Amino acid sequence: MANRRTPKPSAAKAVFINCPFDDGFKPLLRAMVFTIISSGYHPRCALDATDGAEMRVGKIATMIGECDWGIHDLSRIEVDAAGIPRFNMPMELGLHLGARLLGEGRHRRKRALILEAEPHRYDAVLSDISGQDIEVHRNDPDQAIRCVRNWLSEHRPHNAAPLPGVAAMQADYRLFQAEVGALLDARRLDPLDELTHSDFLFAVRDWIAVRAEAVA
Repeated sequence: MANRRTPKPSAAKAVFINCPFDDGFKPLLRAMVFTIISSGYHPRCALDATDGAEMRVGKIATMIGECDWGIHDLSRIEVDAAGIPRFNMPMELGLHLGARLLGEGRHRRKRALILEAEPHRYDAVLSDISGQDIEVHRNDPDQAIRCVRNWLSEHRPHNAAPLPGVAAMQADYRLFQAEVGALLDARRLDPLDELTHSDFLFAVRDWIAVRAEAVA
């Protein structure tokens, strides 16, 4: 059985995820989390811990500082019923870019994956990043896996073996979804769709560990 409590990862292996946390985005978030863990990295996000006494922006800034990698999803730029767009994700991207531009030491090596649902849609609201590479997931978990896998593989050390290919990662995620229910039942956890974020992290690591033992 996988260790439920994992030690805080090194910054070089930590990936901060800045994205919506509502049910509509959950399939994309979970696909990204699975890809990060399968690639040997550690996902970090605001869902890691809940503390009503902690200032949210302070927690976010600390996490960004503890991660050399950052995924920033800007797909929710549409306005709400009051005509106001959501600013949380662009603000957190700004913290990441500010740490890279103005920080010292390893912060200058921070890497960012900026995601959108459609090409060039962000230009209308965040033109300052229009010259940067933006990857498009089209609200498709398979495409989110492709974006994250290719980004992590592209920036691995030159002497490191490439990660499993996109099709293999996508197939692994479908296999995880099909098989993890039995493990959740054995651990007396909730069904996959009802897992908390921390329980989902545990389930992914548990399934990967069990599968590795089975093929060893």
